[in-house]
Amino acid sequence: MADRLDRLFQEWHHLGGSVLLSKKQEDIRERRPEELIAESTAFCRESGRLTWVVLDWLERHIDLIDEDRLIEAARKIGDMSVLGVLCDAANLRSPHPGYERIMASCRPHDRLEPFFYRVARSRLASKLAYENALDVFRKWNYISNELRYLSQ
Repeated sequence: MADRLDRLFQEWHHLGGSVLLSKKQEDIRERRPEELIAESTAFCRESGRLTWVVLDWLERHIDLIDEDRLIEAARKIGDMSVLGVLCDAANLRSPHPGYERIMASCRPHDRLEPFFYRVARSRLASKLAYENALDVFRKWNYISNELRYLSQ
């Protein structure tokens, strides 16, 4: 899992994402942003850091996204409910019709549960997340009280 996340962070850095790396790899294969976003949605619940990197990049580059290609890729290799959360959060900060079109193709998670797996593993963190859950996460059937942005 760590190798996969490290590779995603390398790709995000290569694409201009706000991610700090201890060592940069120069041999990163370039992918379309829609494919990178889609794959990242499958790992965002494992890593708050990845979630914030994707959210920040998406907010700054929504005009570059081919919405249909992103939706297709997310259905194949990603998590549509996580994509919904990311687009909803970005849309709250910086409204754009592209987010609305993407969200229209997303469905909430099957059951209400903590968004981040690390929170689900901690009784105290879960309790605090439920007590202070943000509406943008609840809408997608997740519980989280965390929402940060890297850019201002």
